[in-house]
Amino acid sequence: MQLDKYDQKLIALLVDDARRSVTELSKQINLSRSAVADRIRRLEENGMITGYHAHIKADSVQAVTAYLALTFRPLSCQLIQPYIDRIPEIKLAHSISGDVDLILLVEAPTMSRLHDIRSDIDSWPNIHKVVTHMCLARRLDRY
Repeated sequence: MQLDKYDQKLIALLVDDARRSVTELSKQINLSRSAVADRIRRLEENGMITGYHAHIKADSVQAVTAYLALTFRPLSCQLIQPYIDRIPEIKLAHSISGDVDLILLVEAPTMSRLHDIRSDIDSWPNIHKVVTHMCLARRLDRY
């Protein structure tokens, strides 16, 4: 799907704050309310906008966040998708290029829970290597 400058601006505004009204969006991108509503509907129908989410603040005292870099031998990202799906603390999973096959973002309520998740991942099929990168400070969050 080809996005024009209005679609790109609309998506950027919704990513920044999905609760903006159609009226406010129309003013910011200089289109009529009906044109903005039509664009939103089209972006949803074409799968560009997949949903609207409330992000809640994790308990800053106990919550831990880590990126887990997984390498498989042989490659099996599709094979482990059901394992990923059953762990709600896994917030993002991206297949990537390079020496690492998959990056997971895990937000766990405690270090103990993160350890349990990490131990579970060790038992997934074809796991060759898992490297844990602990997040020390959040510098930007555009989710």
